[in-house]
Amino acid sequence: MNSQEAKKLQQKGLKILKKYISEKDRVVAGISGGPDSTFLLRLLKQIPCKTVVAHINHGIRGKESDSDEKFVKELSKNFRFHFHQKKIDTPALSKKNKKGIEETARKIRYDFFEELAKKYKAKYILTAHQADDNIETILFNFTRGATLKGISGISELEMFDGKKTPLLRPLLIFSKKQITDYLNFKKIKFCIDKTNENTIYKRNLIRKKVIPNLKLINPSLIETVAKNSQNLREILDYLQQSATEWISENTLNKELTKFNTKPFRTLPEALKKAILIEIYKNFAGNLTRLEVVHLDEVLKIINQNVGNKKKKLVEAVVTIKNNIFHIS
Repeated sequence: MNSQEAKKLQQKGLKILKKYISEKDRVVAGISGGPDSTFLLRLLKQIPCKTVVAHINHGIRGKESDSDEKFVKELSKNFRFHFHQKKIDTPALSKKNKKGIEETARKIRYDFFEELAKKYKAKYILTAHQADDNIETILFNFTRGATLKGISGISELEMFDGKKTPLLRPLLIFSKKQITDYLNFKKIKFCIDKTNENTIYKRNLIRKKVIPNLKLINPSLIETVAKNSQNLREILDYLQQSATEWISENTLNKELTKFNTKPFRTLPEALKKAILIEIYKNFAGNLTRLEVVHLDEVLKIINQNVGNKKKKLVEAVVTIKNNIFHIS
C-alpha cells in the first residue's frame, strides 16, 4: 500500500461514518484491540464524535487477554475516549448455561454494549466487522441451516435482537487485508488474537481452510458475496414487510401470538416462513438458534391440518387447536 491508497481508504471509512454520525453524537464502540477495531477507533478519532470504548476480557487467553485490555485502555486514554471494560470467565459461563463459547461470548458482548449505550444515551453501537467477517458469517450460517436472514449476511445498520440501540458496522466494504495493509503502512500497532488460528472453532475453520479454497475458484469472492448478500437482503426486506402486514391484519390477540391457520395455509411457503420468523422473534426476542428445519417442522403440522397438535419451537411451544395457532 502507498500513501495515496492509504489516504483513499481512510477517506472511504470517514465518509461512511459521517453518513450516520456527527460531532455532537455519542456512540459506543466495541473494541478488542485487533486490527479491525483499532482501525475503527482511529477513524472515530477523526470525526470526532463522543466515543465510549467498550472492551470485553473473556478470560480465555490469560495474560494475552490482559495485555489486550491494557492496550485498548491506553489507546482510549490517548484519544480521550471514555473507557469501560468487563472481565468475565466465558468458558465457565458457557459450561454453566450449556451453550457454546462463541454464542456465550457474543451474548456477553452485546449485553454489555447495550448497557453502556443506555447509560450514555448513545445513538449507535459500533462494531468493526469487515468484508471477510461477512463471508464467514454467511458460510457458517449456511452450513448450520440458518434462515434467510442468516444467509443474507451482515447488514451495515440494523436493530440487534432484543436491543434498543441500532447496531452500525461501518467497515463492511473493507477486506481484512486492506485494513491490515493500512495499519502496517502507517506503522500503527494492534493486537493479535492467537485463538483466531485455532481451527477447533468453526468460524476459524471456515476462515483458514474453506475461504482460501473458494478464492481459488473465484478470486473476487469478497465482492461476489457482498453483491449476493445485498440481493438477498432486498428479498428479505420485502418478505419481512409482507409478513408484518399479514400479522397486523390477521393475529387474534394484542401479543401477536395467535392466528387462524385456514387463511395462513393458502399463502406462499416463503411468506409462511417469514410470518413464523416474525412471530417467533416477537415472542422470544431473538432468532439466535432458530433454523430452517424448525420452521419446516411447524409448517408440516400446519399444512397437514390433522387435528390438534403441539410442537416445540426452540425456546417456545407451538399449539394448534381448532385451527388456531398459538405460540407460548
